[in-house]
Amino acid sequence: MISPSISNNISVVIAYRGSGRHLLDVFLELKLWFSDITFVGPSGTNTLKEIETQGGNLIESESPNICELWKKGMQSKNSPWYLLLEGREYLSTILKESIVETINSSQVKQAWFPIKREVFFLKQRLKYPLEWSHDPRPGLLFIGTGRSVQIDPISLPKEDFMKGYSTYFSEDTMAEVVINTMHRGEQAADQLYQSEPSLSLFNIVTRALTVSLVNFIRNWILRKGIREGFEGLVFSTLDSIAVVLGYLRYHEKYIRSGRQLRGQLNSVKKILIIKLRGLGDAVIATPVIKNINKLMPNVSISILTFNFCRPLFENNPYLEEIYGLSGETAKGEVSRLVDLLSQQNFDLILNLHSRNFSSRLAKKIKARWRINRGSFIREKYSDIIVGSGHELDRSSIELDLDCLRAIGLNPQDKNPEIFITSEEIQWAEDFMVEQKIDSSKKLVIVHPSSYKDWNNNWGLERFVTLSHQLIHDHGHQVLACFPKKEQSIAKLFLDQVEGVTVYVGLLRQSMALISKSDLMIDNSSGQSHISSALNIPTLVLTGPGDYKKTYYDRDVHKEEGLIFHHEVPCRDFFMSRCLPPDPCQNQVCLDHSVEDVLKKRIISMN
Repeated sequence: MISPSISNNISVVIAYRGSGRHLLDVFLELKLWFSDITFVGPSGTNTLKEIETQGGNLIESESPNICELWKKGMQSKNSPWYLLLEGREYLSTILKESIVETINSSQVKQAWFPIKREVFFLKQRLKYPLEWSHDPRPGLLFIGTGRSVQIDPISLPKEDFMKGYSTYFSEDTMAEVVINTMHRGEQAADQLYQSEPSLSLFNIVTRALTVSLVNFIRNWILRKGIREGFEGLVFSTLDSIAVVLGYLRYHEKYIRSGRQLRGQLNSVKKILIIKLRGLGDAVIATPVIKNINKLMPNVSISILTFNFCRPLFENNPYLEEIYGLSGETAKGEVSRLVDLLSQQNFDLILNLHSRNFSSRLAKKIKARWRINRGSFIREKYSDIIVGSGHELDRSSIELDLDCLRAIGLNPQDKNPEIFITSEEIQWAEDFMVEQKIDSSKKLVIVHPSSYKDWNNNWGLERFVTLSHQLIHDHGHQVLACFPKKEQSIAKLFLDQVEGVTVYVGLLRQSMALISKSDLMIDNSSGQSHISSALNIPTLVLTGPGDYKKTYYDRDVHKEEGLIFHHEVPCRDFFMSRCLPPDPCQNQVCLDHSVEDVLKKRIISMN
């Protein structure tokens, strides 16, 4: 018999999760044979303090993964030999002698010497060798000097079992077994991803069903779990459940989260961005385009938007193609567009504001990956889930950029941008000369209408009063810009405001005029986003739509005081008292006075 001796060239690493039961007894028994013993796991028990006072080492970790705990303990040491155990494991004397004998041998190559176990499960000693499929077996590891190793029981080189055995006190209660089954499912997912990082959803489902059934039969029949009675049934059932959880967690952790795509970003060559929303939403999508170009400079970027939004993306140097869709979206038009886009062989589609129509459209277009960002709306047909587990006041710019973060990119520049040509600037200057707009005076542009969003309309009468005072009381020049569809409103406004200049026409020309102004005053509409992207001071008159929480970004729109926003008790998260079928008639949230706007006009123009 080898007499007990303290070995100085081996580090004992003991991983534990859950309670500190057995830890002190395990330590005291091992201390007679080994001098360097490290416990890795959660902290906070008196047992651990006692172990530390008697010479043990402690490393805090909340990870439930036994392999990760072992690895963390090994990283804190520099030994050629590591004895890797769990916290409720007692070694027989024969096993201890075998360990000492092995580490004193002339070992040259890296090797793993597994340990046989006798297991107590649910307070009963098991008669047959039942083993959890995704819990690593304890053992003795030789890595030599100056070398590191990943703790992976599947890939480690294995020797024969060592002489002797350990006695392992596994879970005592069903509650503890269920908790650890979830941990084993996590380990199963990690191990599966290491070996097969590109599993499809179909393979995940079929394997989860077949492998779990095979696993149950192996434990219940082949390993004679049926003879263990209740304990064998629990073991066999929950081990199979751990297998299913592993596949489900694989899908959640590596596919839905975007981690699988992160490892394949180099294969992404063409990206299609879909933004089928209004003008303002189109403007605040531009940071996504800019960041993709910066972070993936060799990728071709195209965008699909409504035709009325196309001018916002024209002259954008980062875009290869701009595809348009009419607001009517006739069936024939959609089919032709799908065929055209499918021929482009896009690798990734980013649907930045998914609704039923845009999600179905993205599904029809041929692409390897799709991300449909919903934000509090179910993300349909999406390979990667951005999700709604974020702060309620997270800006729309941040939500769009979350699509990039989901695939491992780190966007930096959040500022929206639009690009106006020198020819368009010259046109705006010529128009101002023609309209006798004095460049030495302040020019205020107003947009007195919100064609579709009547509930975000401050009211034509207030804009008339405001414009009259700006011109006649404060000596400013006022230019009202309207799209062609608001021709009738423009005429009505011109008739009521003496001295005002009105432009009705194309969006690109309106953008050029806005770029020459000193201040923009607008409802919560696309024009306010355009002026903000052009760095023009902007007063935004918001209604029930939560502009301040959704469209206002603290980093981009630094002048919070320029946004008129009333906190009102009748507004809820989904604006259920604001919108059809029973829309609000009072519009108290739009009760911003002309006097308050004039006061903030002074602040913004100084």
